[in-house]
Amino acid sequence: MTRYPAIALVLLAAGSAQAAEKTLERTFTVSPGGALIVDADSASVRVSGTPTNQVTVRMSARGSDDDLATTKLDAVQNGDGVTVTMRRTAKVSWFSPRSWNSEGNIEITVPKQYGINVHTGGGDVSLTGTSGSAALHTSGGDISARNVNGNVEAKTSGGGILADTIHGDVDANTSGGEVRLLHVDGKIKGQTSGGDVQCSLVGANRGIQVSTSGGSIRLTLPQATAGSLEASTSGGEISSELAMLTSEQRDGYTKGSLNGGGQPISVRTSGGDISLRAAN
Repeated sequence: MTRYPAIALVLLAAGSAQAAEKTLERTFTVSPGGALIVDADSASVRVSGTPTNQVTVRMSARGSDDDLATTKLDAVQNGDGVTVTMRRTAKVSWFSPRSWNSEGNIEITVPKQYGINVHTGGGDVSLTGTSGSAALHTSGGDISARNVNGNVEAKTSGGGILADTIHGDVDANTSGGEVRLLHVDGKIKGQTSGGDVQCSLVGANRGIQVSTSGGSIRLTLPQATAGSLEASTSGGEISSELAMLTSEQRDGYTKGSLNGGGQPISVRTSGGDISLRAAN
């Protein structure tokens, strides 16, 4: 009987230890055309473009007092660029194996015309409404980019990737999730080791390369798309709504040209179907 109150006290203490919070808010006046850099050990990051000449940063980290004491929150301006940092300053070695249970969140607004470079060790990353190149990297979360006028690079080791309405090249790579690259007006490159791939092209074909080791691929193209197609699957079927001049075809493999040929269209999967669809 005497054990239960002791356990209850331990749980209450543990709960209160995780209730601490550390925050930082800053606003910078910049000129459009600058760049944002985000460097975080582990935090979800959300960036959005606004019609202003300011960068606003809101950061919060929750965890134990000990964890927050060794967590650095900082935002500094360098010319028209801003660097945002959320990192743990103390290193954990095998001599002191105490886990780090902090939870971080970073929300930033930037001028619409602004370059973006985000790297976080664990958390989701989202970007909306910017003009300029964007590099979005996370080691353990989903990535989304919407309404971006510029090239987008999205890489994650453990999540899905969504890029929607992108006027620029898209390079997406994940080791464990679905890839959706939709309404892309630019070069398309998408790869996943464990999920389906869905892509749709807007405008001219500037080169398409998509692959998955464990899912199906659906590629939607305008009827007038010109390209040299090579599609292969080890565990499914290949179907097409588009008129194609086939030069080679066998089980699980098709090679041919669309509208006279052009930039390469490479579609490969080891475990699913491939379907080429005509855009409405």
